Amino acid sequence: LLLPGIANSAACGKSVAMVVSAQGNVQTQANDSEGWFSVELNHKICPGDMIRVRELSRAAVLMMNETIIRLDQNTTVTFTVAREDRTSLLDIISGIVHFISRVPRTLKVNTPFVNGTVEGTEFLVSVFKEHALISVFEGQVLTSNDAGSLKLTSGQSAVAETGKAPVLK
Repeated sequence: LLLPGIANSAACGKSVAMVVSAQGNVQTQANDSEGWFSVELNHKICPGDMIRVRELSRAAVLMMNETIIRLDQNTTVTFTVAREDRTSLLDIISGIVHFISRVPRTLKVNTPFVNGTVEGTEFLVSVFKEHALISVFEGQVLTSNDAGSLKLTSGQSAVAETGKAPVLK
């Protein structure tokens, strides 16, 4: 017998990620479900599934391309459908996500303010109510939105707001 929410994730065929750590209140919503359910270790994530990490909680997820993402408290993300083989797409609705990726151009990150294409790197994305901040610790991230683009390298940060190109911070 499978539980609601868990049944949806297990039934998608090809998962895009797996929860490798969940501390505190970490929940998932399957693509075709309206309810939120507690996440357990090794929970498989399907395209379109969402994860939210509540107050005083955190989680780590291993993406199909071997990228590790750490989700801070008050973070909500959607794992979208990959456009090409081994490319992961992640929509960050709110919160802070730390990425560690060593495989070039295999991860695309979308926020309401700016998008990023990973080129083998470690970086942090923070999405706030009125802007997003991307900080690169190692490697490169190409940030872009409809207003422009900016390539960030190790030690650089950019901020983007609605309707404005990303700028160095």
